[in-house]
Amino acid sequence: MSEILFEQLQYPAADGKSTAHAYIWAPRDTEPRMILQLSHGMCEYVERYDAWARRFAEQGIIFCGNDHIGHGRTAPDADSLGYTAPRGGADMLVEDLHTLTGLMRARYPNLPIVLYGHSMGSFAARIYLTRYGDELAGALISGTAGPGQPTGIARSLAHTIARIRGDRHRSKLLTALAFGAYNKRFAEENDPASWLTHTEQVRAAYTSDAWSSFIFTAAGYETLFSLLGAVSSKKWAKAVPKSLPILLFAGDEDPVGNYGRGVHAVWRRLIDAGCNAELKLYEGGRHEMHNEPNADEVFADLLSFLARIPMPITE
Repeated sequence: MSEILFEQLQYPAADGKSTAHAYIWAPRDTEPRMILQLSHGMCEYVERYDAWARRFAEQGIIFCGNDHIGHGRTAPDADSLGYTAPRGGADMLVEDLHTLTGLMRARYPNLPIVLYGHSMGSFAARIYLTRYGDELAGALISGTAGPGQPTGIARSLAHTIARIRGDRHRSKLLTALAFGAYNKRFAEENDPASWLTHTEQVRAAYTSDAWSSFIFTAAGYETLFSLLGAVSSKKWAKAVPKSLPILLFAGDEDPVGNYGRGVHAVWRRLIDAGCNAELKLYEGGRHEMHNEPNADEVFADLLSFLARIPMPITE
């Protein structure tokens, strides 16, 4: 097993208040061939991907990512977990991703960069593709949601609750709106985190972790629904670079992607827009395919996709 270099770095976050904390896993003994930049999901953080990141680094792929505003170490205290700027929070998440891309490109100017967005992070990544996709060599979109969500209504409700109860109010109503039906198919397991993965150890760690078991604030939910609204627009796919290789992957038992149907709809929009997109749905898979029992299969599929991404021509 190759030795992995792990590094932390910091930079000013786009909200003008937070300090973004980022992490890099790089191979020590082999020349890196690519950078994989993570945009993590809601109510989690980059170091939760440590084992996954090390697997990529062992294959010569640098893995990096920043904790979003209101997440992980980027949140200055427990009260700030799940809190984003009440206005423009969605754009700030995207801009923090772009800042890290620039930092990584400055360090490794000759390496292709692939953006890897999961869940809420996939919404931010999909917006990123429309703004900065020409700077990327490819994209992995994991556990994303399809169009047709009532995002306008949900965003208005979050805005109203924030105005009445305060931006930092943690609303059970908004949480129920966002996640209320996710565990319905798995209710017999008596575990509120069953929708995430079959792997009970992962679920137990998630629900016992203060950095993943918190409830979003009203401002955070407004950001979430803004992100989802932007990528649910029919205009979204048309703005994605046509030649950029994109792989969408998810479990067909993932409620976020409407059990595969929503992810297929996203792929269909990309294809109809003339984009270079592939789709992989895993039978029986839930939300976190990187934590499912068949994670080895998923990893091999991702490596196969990444191996087909052209390397940049250098002098």
